[in-house]
Amino acid sequence: MDGVFKGILFLGVTLCAAQDVSQFETAFSAGLTTHLTLQAGATVIYDKVFTNIGNAYDNNTGVFTCPQTGIYVFQYHGLSMSDDTLWLELYHNYNYVSSAYAHTNSDYASAGNSVILHLFKGDTVMVNAEPDQESNLYGVSDDVYCTFSGYLIAPVFEESVVVG
Repeated sequence: MDGVFKGILFLGVTLCAAQDVSQFETAFSAGLTTHLTLQAGATVIYDKVFTNIGNAYDNNTGVFTCPQTGIYVFQYHGLSMSDDTLWLELYHNYNYVSSAYAHTNSDYASAGNSVILHLFKGDTVMVNAEPDQESNLYGVSDDVYCTFSGYLIAPVFEESVVVG
C-alpha cells in the first residue's frame, strides 16, 4: 500500500468513526388493518406502524422520505380480497420500480416483492395501486397481511477528491 492510499484510508476511517451513527439508523415497518379499495394509481396508506426508527415513514400519506443518502431495502406484500385483484407497484420519486400482482377466482391471493435502491436525501418511496387497475386489499386489526417495510443497509457519504 503506498503512502497516499494509506493516508486517504486513514482519513476516511477517522471521518466515519467521528460521525454520530444514530443519525444513520433508519428502519420502518407498517401494515394495513382495514379492508381497502384503492382507486387506480392511489397510494396505499398503511395505518399500523410497527416501527419507525428515524420517523421517515409518514402513516398519513403512505410515503417514505429518505433522511440520509444510502443504500436501502424495501419490501411490500399484499393479500387480495376473495375473488378480487391485487396489483401494487413500488415507486421511487414517482418513477416505477417494481410490481406485485395476484388474482385467484373464488379465493384470496397474495403477492410481494423487494428491491434494493440507492436513495438520496429527500427521495421518496411509496406503494401505489397500478395506474389502470383498482386494487382491493384485505386487512383487519388482528390479521395483518399487507405490509410495507424498509431500512438503511449502508449510508453513502459524498465523494470528495483528496489531494496529497
